[in-house]
Amino acid sequence: MRILALMGSPRIGGNTDTLVTELLRGAQGVGADVEKVVLNKLKIRGCQACDSCHKTGRCRINDDMQPLYDKLLDADVLVLGTPVYFWGPSAQLKPALDRWYALDQPGIREKLAGKRMQLVCPFGDTDPQTALPTVEMMRTASTYMGMEWREPLLAGGVNEKGEVARDIALMQRAYDIGAGLGR
Repeated sequence: MRILALMGSPRIGGNTDTLVTELLRGAQGVGADVEKVVLNKLKIRGCQACDSCHKTGRCRINDDMQPLYDKLLDADVLVLGTPVYFWGPSAQLKPALDRWYALDQPGIREKLAGKRMQLVCPFGDTDPQTALPTVEMMRTASTYMGMEWREPLLAGGVNEKGEVARDIALMQRAYDIGAGLGR
């Protein structure tokens, strides 16, 4: 089982990173091959809406998204980690997600079908409705691409860097989700 996590938070050691790392630890514990890509360390431009990818089968933008395409297609499970920023995903995750447009074509899109999609989404507000726009965006995108949407791991009311690590039940849930994905 190959699991690719796209960590969309700029905060290494922050709440998103901590939960994604624990989820991956759970998956590794059952033998899964895991990889975490920290999107903030990459240079990924936004989609240019040129439709070149639908003519050539590949996005024409030569940046750090290029190697991610193969990783996305090779993975059995995709984990998207993002904090909620103004009711949406982080600025690090959004351009990578928009560039999935290049995968939305016959012969390529089918390679995503059936992959499992797991969202990890901490947010500062205590109202779970705060995460709803992000959750629905990711759920809709994964369903559209034919992927199997999994119940998201949400963590509300977290503001301090890495404070989720003090919530034993939440960390256990992240680990258990990872173990379930890794089987």
